[in-house]
Amino acid sequence: MNLVRTKASRRPAVVLACVLVGAVVATAGHATPSVVAATAVANIHGEPLAGTWAGEITGQPSSGVRDHIVIVVNASETGGTWKLSGTCQGALTLQSISGGYHHYLRKVGPGATCAGGDVDCLEQAGANLYDAVTSHLGSPDDLSGTLRRVLTR
Repeated sequence: MNLVRTKASRRPAVVLACVLVGAVVATAGHATPSVVAATAVANIHGEPLAGTWAGEITGQPSSGVRDHIVIVVNASETGGTWKLSGTCQGALTLQSISGGYHHYLRKVGPGATCAGGDVDCLEQAGANLYDAVTSHLGSPDDLSGTLRRVLTR
């Protein structure tokens, strides 16, 4: 009997956790970070999340949804920024850490033409970053994908 759980076998539980975090954030009106900033400083699951990450996130295969996203996580891993386009971008605020995932609430920036309220659930995946997005519109609009670190000079 294999008692070791693989990342693939944990994925449904993580998606459920992201949905629950998203539901709590969406119904709260405004959320108070439930973690102490010091908790986020050290990512015990591998490389730090801090830095710039870019890649493609997609919806369910039948949806045809594909978005290019850029996420920047600050050095303390308590927040950052996200960008889908020049008119769809904003700030990220750390809401919680669970199961190796950092849950960041998306807030839209000034002049944005898209809605905020989605939650990016970020987890190290080797040298990459897995992003499971819980949509504020509900699970049919959830997205996910693997991002790569953008090297800056």
